[in-house]
Amino acid sequence: MTEQQQPTADTHDMTWVLNRLAESKGVEHVALFTSDGLVLAHSEGLHRDVADRTAASSSSLFSLGRGVGEFAPTADDTTPRKIIIDLPGACVLVFAAGHNTVIAVSIGAEMTDAKVAVASAETIKAIKGLAPALSARARARTS
Repeated sequence: MTEQQQPTADTHDMTWVLNRLAESKGVEHVALFTSDGLVLAHSEGLHRDVADRTAASSSSLFSLGRGVGEFAPTADDTTPRKIIIDLPGACVLVFAAGHNTVIAVSIGAEMTDAKVAVASAETIKAIKGLAPALSARARARTS
């Protein structure tokens, strides 16, 4: 008898989790992707091309965050927990999700709006509850 493998976002469809987060007040879109920018899932209504560009940009931000981490008193190679992109009338929260994954949440509200706090809390709750399932296995390197 073989041991059953833990479901991960790269082996199971996690769209239902993202759609549930997208139902939070003010949330426009949600995308889940690997730390190197491969889209694993996105909420309904988000065009795949936008999800792909968001994944590429957000994974780059996380890489920059690790580099800037030495500016703060943190351990070496610390990964950011959340990056905030504050735009006029909207913001994007980019969270470390599970192992090798990141979630981006687009909110149609100013950073100081209560909708942002609610969306952030809901996302953190989902991450804490589903972190192993939101993870992705490391992809094989090719030469």
